[in-house]
Amino acid sequence: MTEYPGLSEETLLSLFPDALSQDSSFFALAKITAAALAVRLNEIDQTRFLPNIDHLDDTLLDILANDFKVDWWDPNYSLAEKRRTLKDSWRVHRHLGTKAAVETAISAIYPNTKVQEWFQYGGKPFHFKLLIDSTYEQVDPAKHLRVLERVNYYKNLRSHLDSVEYTAVPKGTCSAFAAVAPAGFALNITVEVPVYGLG
Repeated sequence: MTEYPGLSEETLLSLFPDALSQDSSFFALAKITAAALAVRLNEIDQTRFLPNIDHLDDTLLDILANDFKVDWWDPNYSLAEKRRTLKDSWRVHRHLGTKAAVETAISAIYPNTKVQEWFQYGGKPFHFKLLIDSTYEQVDPAKHLRVLERVNYYKNLRSHLDSVEYTAVPKGTCSAFAAVAPAGFALNITVEVPVYGLG
């Protein structure tokens, strides 16, 4: 919490116009108001919600998402996903329909998501893949469905998603395992973790 040492009942009253301070009724009202404000200084930080997104609770994040028209908001997001989504929502709104919007929006669910465009992998024109690093995030069918729903909202209308590739790097290794989930199909992932130092 920020401290406001210069704000007190006395300093607030010092801002009251001299002409009104001569009127006992107005001055009495000013004194009551200054006293009420002085004891509520700690609430000032609660109105500074944008710089404090990482400290806001679920309920307030849901309200802000509604107020800021984050149409892709999911109230079932985890607290971390909600905070990332709200922080990135301005960038997504500004770049809606672009590669940057897709990467930013899906990165709220899976940080560091990348879009691979058709010419990078020899696909059909205006097709793309999602490359998702799931090393530190759980992958499950519900989350995969959420990714597909969000992609349809963020992407350009002429673009088509070919597949979603999940990659996980096991701890202590340099190798990675990728599971490919075609767009619109069920997700079934088995991750093989190499075992070292045996036999």
